[in-house]
Amino acid sequence: MLNGFSLSEYLSDRTLMADGLASLGLLAVLILVRYSLGKLISHNPNFSLEQRRRWQVSLRNGLIVVFILGLTVVWASELHALLVSLAAFAVALVVAGKELILCVSGAMLRSGGRLYEVGDRVEIGQHRGSVVDMNMFSTTLIEDDPESHQRTGRAIAIPNSLLWNHAVVRDSLLGDFVMHQFTVPIAPGQDWQQAEQKLLKLARDACANCRPAMLASVQQMAEKHALETPQPEPLVTLQFKEADKLALIVHVPTESKQRHAVEQRILRAYLNPASV
Repeated sequence: MLNGFSLSEYLSDRTLMADGLASLGLLAVLILVRYSLGKLISHNPNFSLEQRRRWQVSLRNGLIVVFILGLTVVWASELHALLVSLAAFAVALVVAGKELILCVSGAMLRSGGRLYEVGDRVEIGQHRGSVVDMNMFSTTLIEDDPESHQRTGRAIAIPNSLLWNHAVVRDSLLGDFVMHQFTVPIAPGQDWQQAEQKLLKLARDACANCRPAMLASVQQMAEKHALETPQPEPLVTLQFKEADKLALIVHVPTESKQRHAVEQRILRAYLNPASV
């Protein structure tokens, strides 16, 4: 180092100066060529006016290409360093913005696939609730309790990146209706057939009022999606929790917002000895 000025800085400045002079020299030569050949073309009596114009344009464009190629050769080392820096910056940007990119692409997946809309009841991963807001980065749900199916009052903001690796369960395909199910355990020695008939009758009574509207909703869905759908009828099925533990699974069609109330009404009537 000499007087605070290093040899590398000196050589770097000399290189930049040489490249700059070479660029100016190339530009001067091309301007001279452009002027000389242009003059020859303009004064050539064998060319028509249209041919002269065509040759002038071709000459200009050709010299521009030569100038760009020349600059690329002259500044090759500097361009290489610049491209390496840009590549490193792009990699760092992708790594740092990976989650942001996944959120935006998740929003495109949601929109393109029509996964859900505002007002739908959905389940994304372990989160379940009604969609109240969605944007490019997240989806906001009003949480539903998994046991009671009632709203907890809590809002959950789910990043759209979860849409890439979690299934989306949508309850709103039937509009305002769902096929709700819940489990009723059977005690050892209890007459499960009598319990089955009682629960089936209670389920039919519970959905009697909403059944016509639900049938219309099912028919509309079948026509829209070209599906053959079964009729939404109450159903009671058997399930063994263990070898000696039997449970009845009650399937009852009902309004989505009334699922908890319908379940409670059936259970209370089932536990009431006076009910038939």
